[in-house]
Amino acid sequence: MNTADDTHKAEKRALRERMLAVRGTLAPGEVARRSEQVAARLLALPEVQRATTIFCYLSFGNEVATHALVRYWLADGRGVLVPVFNVAQRCYRPSLVRDVDHDLVPGRFGILEPRAFVPVDSHADIAVVPGLAFDAVCQRLGFGKGYYDTMLREFAGVKIGLAFDCQLLPALPVAAHDVAMDFIVTETQVIRRN
Repeated sequence: MNTADDTHKAEKRALRERMLAVRGTLAPGEVARRSEQVAARLLALPEVQRATTIFCYLSFGNEVATHALVRYWLADGRGVLVPVFNVAQRCYRPSLVRDVDHDLVPGRFGILEPRAFVPVDSHADIAVVPGLAFDAVCQRLGFGKGYYDTMLREFAGVKIGLAFDCQLLPALPVAAHDVAMDFIVTETQVIRRN
């Protein structure tokens, strides 16, 4: 490994720690209030309104809350896919979910996922994903395991990152394998990638 690679990884690692600390300062009530604002902006996007099948992360900790969004889409008759960890392949795969309150159990890393994997024949129209930080050109910084980058690399639909304003930075260190979003939605704005 070369020094530029080492420097790049160290920069990302330090940024992850910093952004976890920033997001960690938000009180639960603040996370809930801001999440509702993010959800309202997300649901107003024409791409989201047209989507019949939606891939969406299940929020954990101080991430933008998504459980109410999943419930809304299910009640609206949409197909909803959520990530489930495949231990043998060491990756996440999309699984159909039908009932947020009864179908989910704590999975890998304590994040809720379907108790039984339900494969899907069709692809999602949009993918709603979390991140620790995003920038002005819709780049995303995750936890560094590459799970979402791997899932999204061949994804042909619209990729949408959800974040709070405090998670936006002017620029992020980017590697060739990092997958950019088409939109970033926060409590005060929608950023579209050009």
